[in-house]
Parts: sequence; structure tokens; C-alpha cells
Amino acid sequence: MARYEMDREGVATVRAAVSGDPEALRGVADAVAAAASAARVGVGPRASVLAAELDRFRLVHARLVDAMADAVAAVCSELDLAVRSERDTELATASALGSLTGALGRAASGGDEP
Repeated sequence: MARYEMDREGVATVRAAVSGDPEALRGVADAVAAAASAARVGVGPRASVLAAELDRFRLVHARLVDAMADAVAAVCSELDLAVRSERDTELATASALGSLTGALGRAASGGDEP
């Protein structure tokens, strides 16, 4: 039978490595939006096609980077949930084994039936 164990140290390392990424990515999204808006203003009214493309660039790229921030935040939440779940499973298993060991010990010594 195969035995699987969570690499808590590895999960903690990954979680620590990406924990600041959502905020950093949101900052990048804000910077992209601000730069595109400044470029849009700089283009002026005579270059309407270029202005429209800058608006589209801002909309698409700022939203994409913001979506990446949401994805990283979701990964961090899932990592936290996985570690909590794994720990809860370990505690439940240890408790069940403790109860079983106690019952078997009592039965072997002539006490209560398991």
C-alpha cells in the first residue's frame, strides 16, 4: 500500500514565495493603467485611432494582470486550505488510533470488549 505525505516545508516555501505576489501584481496593473492613460492624454484628439488602441491596451492588459493577481491569491488560499486539511486529517487519524489502541488494551487485559 502506498503512503502519501504532504511536504509541509515545500508548501510553506511556495506559500512564502508567492504571498506578496498578488499585491505586487495589482501594483503592476495600476502602473499599466496609469501609463496607458498618460499616453492616451499625450496623443491628443487628432490621433483618434491611436487613442482608441491605447484605451484597448489599457483595458486588456491592466485587467489581465489584475486577473493574474486574483489567480495567485486563489492559489495561496488553496495552499492554506490544503495544509489545514492535511493537519486535520492527521489529528483525526491519531485520535482514532489512540481510541482503538485503548480499546484493544482494555480487551487484552480482560476489561471492556472493543
